[in-house]
Amino acid sequence: MPEGHSLHRLARTLHRSFAGQAVASSSPQGRFDAGARLLDGRVLESAEAYGKHLFVDFEGDEVVHVHLGLYGTMVRAKLPEREPRGAVRWRIVGRTWWADLRGPTACDVVGQAGRAAVLARLGPDPLRRDADPERAKARILSSRAPMGTLLMDQSVLSGIGNIYRAELLH
Repeated sequence: MPEGHSLHRLARTLHRSFAGQAVASSSPQGRFDAGARLLDGRVLESAEAYGKHLFVDFEGDEVVHVHLGLYGTMVRAKLPEREPRGAVRWRIVGRTWWADLRGPTACDVVGQAGRAAVLARLGPDPLRRDADPERAKARILSSRAPMGTLLMDQSVLSGIGNIYRAELLH
């Protein structure tokens, strides 16, 4: 499963490639068809990560929430786009770049309320400038759970995965 830093890199890549552009949006696989149709032709305003969650904002207060889970990937390449390979959940095509999302655990249009609901259940993301480390510190100091368990708990500290947990503890 990608850890938080991978999602931050993906968000920066999507933002640089598509922000400010009206994009074509489709779901070759069909599982995101209604969402893709809703977004097709809209301006992609921004992409940002919070922990292991990606949020892609579109004009009209539409927000796509993506969680890659264990198997999800997103690849980006220069145009011309190629035929979809495998189960492409969501394809974005801009002026210069195109991107394909495959195998995510979540890919949904959630709006601002949906984003707020996801963020409400997450602890601070240490890679964000707006992170509040005191929230995580308070949760850790008040708990009797093992440190490894707390580091993996996304409601305590968002974005840490097994690799970084092992690095931090050993």
